Amino acid sequence: MALQTVLDPKLAKHAREHPYLLNYLNSVVKEVGMPILYEAHELSYDMKKLRNVNIIYYIGDGIYIHVYMPPKGTVSGYRKYVAIEPPRPHPNLFRIIELKLAETITEQDVSEDPNEKRNILLRKLEKIVKVVDDPVNYERIKPDSRTVPVYRGDLEYLKYYVVRDKIGLGTLEPFTKDPWLEDITCRGLGYVYVFHKIFGPLETNIEFKTEEELDTFIIKLAERIGKPISHARPIVDATLPDGSRINIVYGHDVSLHGSNFTIRKFSKIPVSITQLIAWNTMDARVAAYLWILLNSNMSGFICGETASGKTTTLNAIAVFIPPTYKVISIEDTAEVQLPHLNWVRELTRDTGVKESSITMFDLLRAALRQRPNYIIVGEIRGAEAAIAFQAMQTGHPVLSTFHAASVERVVQRLTGDPINIPKSFMDNLNFVLIQSAVWREGIMVRRVLSVNEIIGYDPKADAIVYVPVFVWDPVRDVFAFRGRGASYLLENKIAAMRGISRTQMRKIYDEIEQRAYFLRLLVEKKIFNYFDVWNAIIKTYEIGLDTAIKRLERGSLV
Repeated sequence: MALQTVLDPKLAKHAREHPYLLNYLNSVVKEVGMPILYEAHELSYDMKKLRNVNIIYYIGDGIYIHVYMPPKGTVSGYRKYVAIEPPRPHPNLFRIIELKLAETITEQDVSEDPNEKRNILLRKLEKIVKVVDDPVNYERIKPDSRTVPVYRGDLEYLKYYVVRDKIGLGTLEPFTKDPWLEDITCRGLGYVYVFHKIFGPLETNIEFKTEEELDTFIIKLAERIGKPISHARPIVDATLPDGSRINIVYGHDVSLHGSNFTIRKFSKIPVSITQLIAWNTMDARVAAYLWILLNSNMSGFICGETASGKTTTLNAIAVFIPPTYKVISIEDTAEVQLPHLNWVRELTRDTGVKESSITMFDLLRAALRQRPNYIIVGEIRGAEAAIAFQAMQTGHPVLSTFHAASVERVVQRLTGDPINIPKSFMDNLNFVLIQSAVWREGIMVRRVLSVNEIIGYDPKADAIVYVPVFVWDPVRDVFAFRGRGASYLLENKIAAMRGISRTQMRKIYDEIEQRAYFLRLLVEKKIFNYFDVWNAIIKTYEIGLDTAIKRLERGSLV
């Protein structure tokens, strides 16, 4: 029985539109079984619980992704991630098209905008090719032909590969288009690995088989992003046109396995605070507490190990900074995404020459002259910490991420070499949030382990005094509010700012519950889009929190 006669209607429809999908299915069904087809937006985080995964999802531009459990006997330990692309045009056709494009593209056709580059390339391609209705013997095409005959059925495939290889990232293009990927890693020779938001670490079908192939790819990649790489300068950090962060290491001088690269992808629309609550990364009460803190100009660090979700949390809680504030963000690579209209976004510049390079330290020092209401530092690592603490001392609240797995480690790193912040300055930092990637029932999830208030420096004990106001209970997967009735920041700082007396202190704890209830209503209404959440929070400033809650209870804020 032909395979197409047993496909479900949805899969059969896609196979008719893209015959190469049917060819792929014919090659794998006997080994892994018939996959279920989804559109990319139809995937769900509930799929994390699936064990025997076998799904195909469509990400557009004719690209399908197949995620499946390899057949028994496979010893890699990884589930597979296969990018199914349109068939590549005949080598001679592609070679001649490249030559023709090189002849027709001029200096006037240069653009920095990726979409405009794509449009220019496709316009040039239209002038080069002559579409014909009958199949073409591409071996016989000569480079001196005025136009290149292309069979109508091959035209879209040709367009895909011209754009993919000339503007995109070549063999990595399917990965950059997949909205469900977090990381793309090439460790050297062998397969490329990815980290999927739902299915975790996966082994792909993309493989570098020789060092020459890998080195050539990396050199071209570095040139395309405007950061040439060489043995003299073997390490490059850069931002891709889509906002993803890439780190490239070239050659064997600094890497025993040879050239390698890692791409950290970032969503165009950040993860919202309501989505974090729905995932139980934190609960609504933790979020409400952070809302009050950031609304009251408190400074804080979001801390954790690599890939613990620090920047995601930073972006999510940034909606709690008042909407009329002037916010300055300072980063090495563009990761922070804010909804504020008055947002000044600044990036460092590394030219390899000290005199012309701009460091985090330089940008932070300049930011103090720009009268910001909030300063956000993408990540504090070195000397810029001294300026950040000076900013806090002069009344400029600072929000940043920091690599440390506990408050003790935060203090050790800040007060030790090379940062060397005096311990007596530590009370300028108001709170420290500790976050981690943890495993629950075989699934990796992110959790806020604790939110801690920094009280100050105790000279007798030579120690920093801090109080954990929220602590995650790993057994029950809930967050305990230990600071109820005893929060230093709420009672000694924020209540004082608001003129709340000791006898009325309950008001501020009631406000946490009220804000938490508002956030829970947003979750119940499935308001998860980052900017929809931002607009809902703006509404609380316009009409008041009480009225906003009543409107949500009735149906909608609008």
